[in-house]
Amino acid sequence: MDQWFEYKGALFDPKTITKDSLDVIPDYVIRDDDVVIVTYPKAGTNWIIEIVNKLMRAAGRTDVRTEDIPWSIEATLPGFGQPGHVIMEDQPSPRIIHTHLPWHLAPKMITSPKGKFKAIVVMRNPKDTALSWHNFNRKLEASTGLQRDTPWDEFVQHFLDGKLLRGDFYDHALGWWQMRDDPHFLFLKYEDMKKDLPNAVKKIEGFLHISLDDVTTANIVESCTFASLTSAWADSGNQAKTLIARKGAVGDWKNSFSESQNKAFDAKYKERLEGTGLQFDFE
Repeated sequence: MDQWFEYKGALFDPKTITKDSLDVIPDYVIRDDDVVIVTYPKAGTNWIIEIVNKLMRAAGRTDVRTEDIPWSIEATLPGFGQPGHVIMEDQPSPRIIHTHLPWHLAPKMITSPKGKFKAIVVMRNPKDTALSWHNFNRKLEASTGLQRDTPWDEFVQHFLDGKLLRGDFYDHALGWWQMRDDPHFLFLKYEDMKKDLPNAVKKIEGFLHISLDDVTTANIVESCTFASLTSAWADSGNQAKTLIARKGAVGDWKNSFSESQNKAFDAKYKERLEGTGLQFDFE
């Protein structure tokens, strides 16, 4: 954590995200046919990218492989060599653009929508997000040394204080939530996707104006279940993707949260979200 730097209210690790990249992102040009994916870390990022990419490939809109789509246009990730925003400049349209950035640091063409692009925002309840992120960080630290293996109790406090990489959970959620009535945006909850993946895929199809036959859609749904993706990622040869999936469950936080931690999270949830219209399922 000592090596992280603060940029306009959010923390970043200079090993993956530089100030130079953050400086240019607000003016990043979004193309009319881009599909923008917005997530907080560990909220279903790779899941939604897989779904969107499979739908677009089936519809004949792209032949780009999912593994060639960098997570986070703001980041330089292992195996890619350049920041995502540089790599995406050379990708053919339509592109799938992903960012973890909070609303106030994202490209202005997304936050003040211009053109005909589509944006899909996926959100996950804060308790499962925190647990998933902590477990992912531990695996990442063990395999790459990229992040510090913070003890769970310390991590919980950092999460509550908004002192984690990529910024505060609630700042991120509420920043993007203000776009909920804009027709460029579709909001999905991780928990709803887990409960009814076929319905979520149908929503995405409709939002992207993709029309596939029932068999093709059903095959995409089956290939994007947690079990199918876990197996595919394990066999992908991509080290980062082998670390992504753990349980993918809703409510697993109950196995790790102490009573006092649960109460603290409930209090923060009420403080930040009461009256906003944004709610999450926790089981």
